[in-house]
Formats: sequence, C-alpha cells, structure tokens
Amino acid sequence: MIVNELEEQGYQIIKDVYSKEEIARIKDQLDIDEVGNSFGVRELFMKSPELKRLVFKDELRNLTRVSSKTKAVRSLYFDKPPRQNWIVNWHQDLTINVDRRAEIEGYKNWRVQEDRVTVQPPVDCLNRMITARIHLDDCDLTNGALRVVPRSHCEGVIDVKKLNFEELNLQEEICELKVGDVLLMKPLILHRSKRSSNEKRRRVIHVEFSDWELPSIIRWKEL
Repeated sequence: MIVNELEEQGYQIIKDVYSKEEIARIKDQLDIDEVGNSFGVRELFMKSPELKRLVFKDELRNLTRVSSKTKAVRSLYFDKPPRQNWIVNWHQDLTINVDRRAEIEGYKNWRVQEDRVTVQPPVDCLNRMITARIHLDDCDLTNGALRVVPRSHCEGVIDVKKLNFEELNLQEEICELKVGDVLLMKPLILHRSKRSSNEKRRRVIHVEFSDWELPSIIRWKEL
C-alpha cells in the first residue's frame, strides 16, 4: 500500500522493517554469494535467488505495492566502504533495465554495454515505480546518507545540467536511517550523496518496483 507521504514528498523512511536477525541473514547470504565485499552489484537477485527470498517479506511487498500487477524489476547492491568513497551529484533515476534495444516511440537515450541494456522510458512509466533502499548499516551525515529535495518528483524530468542549485536554494533533507530501516523513493526525486567522513560502511540493497506493462517487443531484464 502506497502511503500519502511518499506520493506527496517523493520519499518516506519506514523504521524497523527488518529485524537485526533478518539483516544478519541477508549479510551472511551476501558473503556466501561473494558479493558482500563489492562496491556495487547489478542484477543482484539474478545472481542470488536465495537473497531475493530473504529480502522479499510481506511488509516490503505491501509498502511497494503500486497495484495488483506490481513486480520487482531491478535489484542492486551498493557499498561505500571507507577507502573507496565517492560523491554522487544531484540526479534523478531515469532509466530502466530491459532485455534488448528496439525502436519504440517514447523510449529514448538507449545505452548498450556488454549484456546490459538501459533506456529512458516515458515519464508515466517512471511515475508508476517505487524504489526501496534496504539499509544493512546505520547511515547518517558522516557516512554518505542520501540527500533528497522533497516534492521535486512533481516537476517531471529535470535537466540538472541547467539548474543553478545555489541560486535556487533548494531545501534538501538528509535521510538518516538505522539498520533494518527502508527508504522509499520515487525515481524522479532529486537526490545525491556526499563522501563518507568516517570509517563506517554504508551497505544498501536497492530494489525497484513497478506495475508498468512494457511494449511487447521488449521485457524487463530481471523478470
């Protein structure tokens, strides 16, 4: 069930979705699958069906339900370890993963890298998506917490290269979460993160959900 705060603000923090024991099992599975020490892993659940089983609990399904046709369409794993640290500038999540490239009206900015194909779909598709970021570590101002601009998702696709963020004086919010908390986001919300300034890790499982029906010529890569 989508809560009003997510629709209105573009993000929402849900506390204690996972217990410490559930998070420990997820971390153990990451190590078994040999991805726990990676900085980033795409198509995570394709690499580890068991991890998908551990992550997919009823509460997560209810929080990310767009309609009865909702499905998980992309899964990633991120880490910001102390010695491999980077800045992510303001952006929106504008692409989806599909199985092939095709000429389809409304689908643009195709990118093909090895066996990975991404495309920017129509904005209506992006509006039918919810992202869940499952936090495996405490995350605060000092270790790269995500920063968002509330309600910016209401502006549609934004050309961030033309925005003067200092002049606009955007009011950003820092999303501080504890282990087991989940950050829900709309893909079009402006967000960024800074470098960590401590020795703590920031491990996150990122899952995108949608009920959007793609044109028959393509399909979601992870379905």
